[in-house]
Amino acid sequence: MGFFNRKQKRLARKMTEYELIRKYKESENKLKEASKLGKEKELKKAMREHGNCEYALLYRNTPEFNKKIKKYK
Repeated sequence: MGFFNRKQKRLARKMTEYELIRKYKESENKLKEASKLGKEKELKKAMREHGNCEYALLYRNTPEFNKKIKKYK
């Protein structure tokens, strides 16, 4: 599937779903804090991290991910 990049796929494989959700929520808090302070550089960094976590969580639900996991087990 060409929708997800290599970094997002790697995150999905290396981290558990719980860890990804925790990281997603932390990045959401960083987004809110950066937007309150008006720090554009930190906002961009937090948005990238937030997006990668979100896409990694979505990738875990795809048939492609499930095939790869079954292959390694």
